[in-house]
Amino acid sequence: MATLPSSVFSNDERSPRTGCIYHIALARSIPNLNTFSDAALIAGIPACSLHNTLGEESSNTSSGLIVLNREQRIMVHPDPAYIGQPLSAIGLQDPDTENNITKLSPITFSTAFEEKQVKVADTHYSLTYSPSTLKGWTYVLISPTNILTRDYLDIGLHTLYISISLLLLSLLLAWLGSKRMHIPIRRLLAQLGNNRLSKEDNTLAQHPAQLYDEFEQIRAGVSQLSASRSQLENTLNQHLLQIRTHFMMNLFQGKIPIHTLHGTLNEYGYTHQVREWHHVAVVTLQADLINHTKYGSNDRDLLLFAVQNILEETAPPDQLLLPIVLEHTVVTVIGTVEQDPFIFSQQLHVLTDQLQQQIGKILNLEVSIGFSQPHSTLYHIPQAYTEAIEALKHRMKLGTGIIFQYEITDYQSAPWSMSYPESLEYSLIQAIQSADEVQSSVLLQQLLEVMFRMECTPEEYQVALIRLLTNILQMAQESGIRLAQISQGHRSMFHELHGLQYAVEVEEWFNHQVILPIIQVFKARQVAQYQQISEKMIAIIHQDYDKDLTLEECAVKLHYNANYLSSVFRKETGCSFSEYLTRYRFNIAKKWLDESNITVKDIAARLRYNNPQNFIRSFRKWEGITPGQYRERKQTAEIPIRK
Repeated sequence: MATLPSSVFSNDERSPRTGCIYHIALARSIPNLNTFSDAALIAGIPACSLHNTLGEESSNTSSGLIVLNREQRIMVHPDPAYIGQPLSAIGLQDPDTENNITKLSPITFSTAFEEKQVKVADTHYSLTYSPSTLKGWTYVLISPTNILTRDYLDIGLHTLYISISLLLLSLLLAWLGSKRMHIPIRRLLAQLGNNRLSKEDNTLAQHPAQLYDEFEQIRAGVSQLSASRSQLENTLNQHLLQIRTHFMMNLFQGKIPIHTLHGTLNEYGYTHQVREWHHVAVVTLQADLINHTKYGSNDRDLLLFAVQNILEETAPPDQLLLPIVLEHTVVTVIGTVEQDPFIFSQQLHVLTDQLQQQIGKILNLEVSIGFSQPHSTLYHIPQAYTEAIEALKHRMKLGTGIIFQYEITDYQSAPWSMSYPESLEYSLIQAIQSADEVQSSVLLQQLLEVMFRMECTPEEYQVALIRLLTNILQMAQESGIRLAQISQGHRSMFHELHGLQYAVEVEEWFNHQVILPIIQVFKARQVAQYQQISEKMIAIIHQDYDKDLTLEECAVKLHYNANYLSSVFRKETGCSFSEYLTRYRFNIAKKWLDESNITVKDIAARLRYNNPQNFIRSFRKWEGITPGQYRERKQTAEIPIRK
């Protein structure tokens, strides 16, 4: 391909009026298969017609599409005058350096086109060129900057209008779609409460603005339903636990009909136990709080709850029924698939020993454990419960911290006689009547030691203790003491005695609840009686001091024993009867010596002295001087006063 003058071609376009003086010549060789030849086919295309085909004519000859050949000579230009001329003929200048551009820089294959700013006749243009790898042509587009900017603005505005239109259309479609999608949401909201989920929820009612969004309302409603479900499940579980606890209480007390026992256990989830167990036993645990330094009676309920939890964690679940607290005792049923009752008893000993150690380790608490004999059916659970409670009663003799299994003993055929300590009981009652606290405490301790050394059942120990209590109360009643004077509470004393579990408790209870209150009554009586007796004896002395008065005469007058009166008088006055009588007589003698002229001999006779010398010696012993000296000193002291 090359650019040739139009005169070479015979064509109408070569006429001067066309203005096209150059043709683009296209040459191709014509192969000849028979002979070798240099024949070629040459075609010429007027450069002007090529430009008109590529684009419309522009009024501005400095801008438009330009095509350069390999030598970067102009092949196509809006102004035919530039065709065939080099690129520098256009007058392109670099706006930065003001130098003419004579040749375009080659473009690497990684770049499709190149763009740069140029200046033609002080007018800025945008030059974009791209080479063609097929013919070696370079296509150059020169556009005025302002026209390009306006085109860009037009394109941007059209793009903005189209985008806004698409956005509005999308919003419309989204709104229509959301309305259709909100139909099931509104139905769900209506089902949740007509968009008023917080009517019964104080927390949601305080923040209604946060629930304006429907999905937030649904979330809150679902959360409320979930919370209500959890609360309902907890309530049902609590009620179920209470029902199962009530069932276990009735079971231990024998109030469950036999024909409904298995069915009820299956309903409560004990199907495995009903089907697999061959032997059962009842285990009872009680906290030993006697003389405990860390826990008191107020902590009993909490400790029993903790013991109940430890029991549930220690015993295998498939060998256990629900543990409950019944009358300050943790009670449960242990079962086994073992068919040999002896092996089951050994397993119970191991389990109870492990349980006792676990409770002591966790709670630092000593517990006593009693369990029944193995029974072959669940129907014997009430009997097993009675046996386990009876086993705990052996603490009366064995003390605290025991593990005891109920023993079946034939007491009917074995010969036995109970030697009740009647002599110690008589001495104890006498000490109580004498209001001797120390002696009563010692005798009570001795009596209980003898009683608990006897080989008896817990019921027989209970009978012996009831006998002791009955005899003491009978003595109190015969002495005119009513039960209201010694009873500290509203419960029966026999009922309180029945609830005692340890020998130490029994001794302490008898001392503080029975014996000491009775002794206090006797002491109060003694004080009043002693005071009354001593006052009567003093009145007799003041009345009959001038007679031959003796203690025996007072005893006859007052109808008491002379030794008893002597003891009472000494306790009340601090001196003996004879000492008080002698002192009173000497006081009378001093009064007569001071206020009268009665002779010493007559005073001695009136005061029942057989010899005046005995009176004088006694007076000197008491006063340090003789009666005559006493009178003279008294008279000497009164003389200055008279002057």
